[in-house]
Amino acid sequence: MLRLDYVTTARAKGLDERTVVYKHALRNALNPLITLFGFTLGSLVSGSFVAEFIFSWPGLGSITLEALNSQDQYLVMGAVLMASTVLVMGNLIADLLLAVADPRITYD
Repeated sequence: MLRLDYVTTARAKGLDERTVVYKHALRNALNPLITLFGFTLGSLVSGSFVAEFIFSWPGLGSITLEALNSQDQYLVMGAVLMASTVLVMGNLIADLLLAVADPRITYD
C-alpha cells in the first residue's frame, strides 16, 4: 500500500512521512477495513454458537440448539431474527462510517 503511485507522488511532492501515511495511505486503506467490520459483527454471533458449544457456556447458541432439538419454532425464529438484526445493524454502522471516512461516498 505504501508503494503505490499516489503515495510515491505525495512523497515526491515533499510531504513528510506522517502526512503521507495518514492523509493518503490510511484514508484509502480504511474503506475495506470498515466494510469488513460490518460483516464481522454478523460472524461474531455465529462464532459465539461454536464457542458456547465447545466450552459448554450457556448462551444464545445453546438455547437455539435446544430449541432446534425440541422443535420450538418460535425460539428458533427469535434467535435467527436477533442474528440477522445484528448483521443488518453492523452493515448500517459500516455504511455510516464509510460516509464519514470517505467524502466521495454520498447517499441520496
